[in-house]
Amino acid sequence: MAHRKLAIDGFDEEHEQIAEQMQYMSTKSDSEIMLMVDQKASAVRAAITRGNSTEALERALAEPPYGRGQEAAQSANALLVAEVLMATRTQDVNGVVGGLSEDDRDVLLKYIYHGLAHPAEFNCGVLLSWHERVVEAGGLGSIVRVMADRKIL
Repeated sequence: MAHRKLAIDGFDEEHEQIAEQMQYMSTKSDSEIMLMVDQKASAVRAAITRGNSTEALERALAEPPYGRGQEAAQSANALLVAEVLMATRTQDVNGVVGGLSEDDRDVLLKYIYHGLAHPAEFNCGVLLSWHERVVEAGGLGSIVRVMADRKIL
């Protein structure tokens, strides 16, 4: 099978070897990625204080830290996204979701599912209301794309 560069037949999905092989390579170190998340957090908080939830959410969703070994950055970015979701007024949610691109809505769903998996750290009521609005805007295809995606948040 010379047309393949990666022999996928030999991988065992239970051990997530595919995720290790297809690690979304970054040329940045862990400390550089964490610094980027911290810098993003200050820009996001500035947008929140200006009342611009759409800009804040777009910035929070931009360049999420994917892959293993990035747990601290992933957690910090997830908390940042949750901060934006909780700071957005209920009547503005449809406008904010409508202003997102399809890719941003998919990344937002990943963060929503991450938050629902960690109920002690996140407000599940807020996450569920956002989930409803995102699925209304993106359809069921958003859920399927997120569940089929191998990028780990």
